Amino acid sequence: MLNSASGGEGSLHRCALAIDRCIPFVEPRAAAIAAGRSCGAAEGPVVEGQRISIPSSSSSAETISPFTMPALTVFRTFTTKPFAGDDLQIVCAVLGTYRFIQLICLVPLLISILISRFNGTDLYVNGVGPWCEQYELYTDAEFLVFTVDQYEKYEITRSKFSTVFYALASIFMAMDVAWILMVWGTTAVGTPTQPKGRDEHQRKLILVKMFFLNAFPIVLIVTGCLKVNDMRLNNYGCGDGELVAPPPDQGHFYNIFCVLLVTYALEILVFPAIAANKFLRWLRSNKLSQKNRYDTDKKGERLEQCLGGLLKCVSVMCCNKAGGKDLKNQGEMKDFASNLMEFANNDTNLGLVLSDMYVGGKLLARVQAQKKIETIQQLQLTSRARKSQGDTVKEEEEEQSTTEAPADRRTLMGAQEKHRRSILTLQTDADGSGCVVVEKNILTSTNSEDVEVLRSAAHYSIYAQYIYFHVRMALGDLLSKEATTFVRDFTLATPMEDFSFSMFEVPHAHLWYANFQNGIASTPYAILVDEEEKSVVIAVRGTNSLEDWVIDLQYVPLDLEKVGRLCGFDGKGHHCHKGVLTRCKWMYNDIKRQKVLKHLYSSDSLYKDYKLTVVGHSLGGGCAQVLSLMLRPSFPSLKCYAYEPPGCIFDDELAEDCKEFITSIVRHEDVVPRVTQPNLESLRDEYFDVLARIKVSKGRAFHDVRAPCPESHLASRNDRVLCPKKQIEPDTDFYEKVRRFRNERAAKNQTSDVSVKLYIPGNIIHLVDTTGDETKYVPYWASRYEFNSVILSGRMLADHAIPPLVTILRTLNLDDVHEVHTWHTDEKADDEEDPEVRQCVPFSNPQGRLPIVLVLIAVVASILAALSNQGCKYVERSTMITPADGGSSYPGIGLKVGLWSYNIQECVGEDCSTPEVYGENADFVDSEFCQPYSDLFDPDTAWKSSRVFGTLSVILGFIGLGLTAIGTCTKLKRRTWMVICSMFLVATLFQGLQLIFLRSDLCSEWTHPNTGETVVTDCSLAKDAKMGVAATVLWFLIAVGCGRMATGVKTLNA
Repeated sequence: MLNSASGGEGSLHRCALAIDRCIPFVEPRAAAIAAGRSCGAAEGPVVEGQRISIPSSSSSAETISPFTMPALTVFRTFTTKPFAGDDLQIVCAVLGTYRFIQLICLVPLLISILISRFNGTDLYVNGVGPWCEQYELYTDAEFLVFTVDQYEKYEITRSKFSTVFYALASIFMAMDVAWILMVWGTTAVGTPTQPKGRDEHQRKLILVKMFFLNAFPIVLIVTGCLKVNDMRLNNYGCGDGELVAPPPDQGHFYNIFCVLLVTYALEILVFPAIAANKFLRWLRSNKLSQKNRYDTDKKGERLEQCLGGLLKCVSVMCCNKAGGKDLKNQGEMKDFASNLMEFANNDTNLGLVLSDMYVGGKLLARVQAQKKIETIQQLQLTSRARKSQGDTVKEEEEEQSTTEAPADRRTLMGAQEKHRRSILTLQTDADGSGCVVVEKNILTSTNSEDVEVLRSAAHYSIYAQYIYFHVRMALGDLLSKEATTFVRDFTLATPMEDFSFSMFEVPHAHLWYANFQNGIASTPYAILVDEEEKSVVIAVRGTNSLEDWVIDLQYVPLDLEKVGRLCGFDGKGHHCHKGVLTRCKWMYNDIKRQKVLKHLYSSDSLYKDYKLTVVGHSLGGGCAQVLSLMLRPSFPSLKCYAYEPPGCIFDDELAEDCKEFITSIVRHEDVVPRVTQPNLESLRDEYFDVLARIKVSKGRAFHDVRAPCPESHLASRNDRVLCPKKQIEPDTDFYEKVRRFRNERAAKNQTSDVSVKLYIPGNIIHLVDTTGDETKYVPYWASRYEFNSVILSGRMLADHAIPPLVTILRTLNLDDVHEVHTWHTDEKADDEEDPEVRQCVPFSNPQGRLPIVLVLIAVVASILAALSNQGCKYVERSTMITPADGGSSYPGIGLKVGLWSYNIQECVGEDCSTPEVYGENADFVDSEFCQPYSDLFDPDTAWKSSRVFGTLSVILGFIGLGLTAIGTCTKLKRRTWMVICSMFLVATLFQGLQLIFLRSDLCSEWTHPNTGETVVTDCSLAKDAKMGVAATVLWFLIAVGCGRMATGVKTLNA
């Protein structure tokens, strides 16, 4: 045992536990297992006792680290709390989702408006809507509007509300999406501790959002509500007429419109919420309510009430199935609340946010894993050095053995005993400034004591498991559901089988007493008789209710002097876990009150010569250890087996004294034996150091920790994100805060309730997973100082379960040979690629500037394609009309027509006075009006196909535009660029096929269905068709650019 290690636990947080892969047992002598604590990489092998220097956590300037940025202050007291400036990606993601919901509502409304505009069903004739009885259809099959005079004769108008409202909604959508992208881009500036101008940009953007962009929803809500109210007046505008169609405030589209207005209204409610928050803050800062607010005791009381209320809420939500009936919130959480305030140091506000905790915690786990591998490499080198030295000694011994024979058999056996297998560990030295290599003994089949301890631990582990649920099940109908205790009648000759565990394949165990009460003081436990081991067993249940959690959190040290006087041991100067001691005092009194042990060990009892064994798991293991200390004066042969107990039970000296009768078993990286107040504070300091070392933006760090990280790439991946400690910038606003924080904590730790450090008592068997897949474990005798560090890993909680531990102990083979696992962190494995970490930063152009050029071209092409598809001047028609009687032909009015509407002509000649009959000198020019086609026109196949191709080209173009825009924010794979290229090629094809409109009836000879006149038409490309041709060229250029990007990505990967 390394007694000097007890003085160095203050710096144990610098060492990450690294017990893992094993070196093979090549020889029956001193083959070492590479394991221990990582304290930084040391060059070359180290030998036992060699000191490895590490930075001390108490050294001032070099290890003090600035903290992450607090909430962004926009102006005066208005902040972005609880988000920091580099956390606004979360806000952007939420707003982006909100905008997507609004887009889902807006798109069908826009489509319905466009369809109604194309079909002419959105027109008002003489101020009457199409749902009214007196509505006069201007698209009568016998009438066709060609001129402006005809158009105005019927006072045909369109509602300006739809145009204005949806234009404002679309502009707001586009501007806010642009704002989201800009804010998202600013979050990638700087690091968590170095804003580098990020705050100034974000402050301006937030002001623009608050005072400009938020005006759009207000205007949209006001105009929408006024329009709905105006529309319902005068019988929906129909006057005395009747409704012949559903009114406009009915149907699916009106419901979608209402949902859109509600989303805008919810967005505006942010302002009343901010005002209410400011008012509450003003009340809290008022002198009348400020009294005692910042007093530490008052803060502790409020925190205690909050924690207690939270537990009561959990109890109610679980219908008391998780316990909680005994929680009165009257001081049960006082100690934990006080310790939590001390842990967070309420006197210094460091401005941490949730994202900091997540990113820092994940990075700390990776740093610990890297140190673990580096330590194993060190110990492997040490093991090889020791092995080479051992081979030399072995050769010398063999030479001597040829001339000298052993004195006797005992001497020979003693020599073999010295060559037992061992494990190398690194643990903190006495002064805390370095680590030493210490050899630990492995449990072997050749050592009878090891075999007996392991056999007993495996045998009694079943009771630590069964006490959770199986005891009540074993009683069956002998105990009602309401009963809280079971006491066997000692005067009755009841068959042993009635109270045995034969149904659970443990027929040698018989129940004599069981308590099922679970309160703050009371705890479930059972007293059994084990016929096979000739032992009376006390099994204590672990954490399984809210009351148990409360006891777990009462981990402050409590003096044992008074308890020692009552129980018969020397408790002066010794301390114990307060909550566990509370439970054990209740159990001690309950055992005396029930007189179960008194009857079992009476002079006429069959079990008077049986030994006494106390077992438990988790919290039950801690209770078993303390109860064993209290009962041992009366039962000197008592033994205790604690499975995965808490790490803060006894003080250092008392933990050492309990080695004679207490054995603790810890599985691999179980977190419970490592959770103590000093360990948590050490973990906190490690976390702060890692957080300060981040040299990239928090968004990039977040994506990095989310991506898989193989063990062979830990060092390189950590180097991408973290800088060395010596490169941390101390000249920040947070430097003084951190220094003040640590100085305050150092001073308070000397006088706080947790100044006495508590440890795992007794002998400790540590089960190490040697393969990483939970199939092989090696047990070794560990030191309690090896658990003075919390390990963050994916197994830290799973390793605490009792059923797997029982299986491991019962199937453990001490003769297993463990294979070698060697890490090479300086070289990448040939068959393992380092996964690429991707993040999304708007306009960062991670693949060059070509994607943003393609986006700009795609924007122009999309606008041209949309205008070409929706315009009314796609082709220009010149017509010659031949009468039905075969008379001379004459030219007709030349119209410019589009896919969905046509352009109305305006008379500008001398003979325009009589609209019904224009003179020969009348001249017609294009007007500003576009008229939807009437029912007179029946589009043929070419016309319909042109419409379909035009619409598809616009849709594919917009989708491709969105995907290409993503390429300006993050790296896209070759496959993605190929898909985008194919999409633009199809858009090019469809845009070109839109010209099939020239083959339609509008551009060929046709006969008027009413007059029989023959119309010969000649079409030429007009403005909209030329825009379509330009869009076709641009779509093709974009497709070529996307193909170039795909080729570039392939070349780069190759």
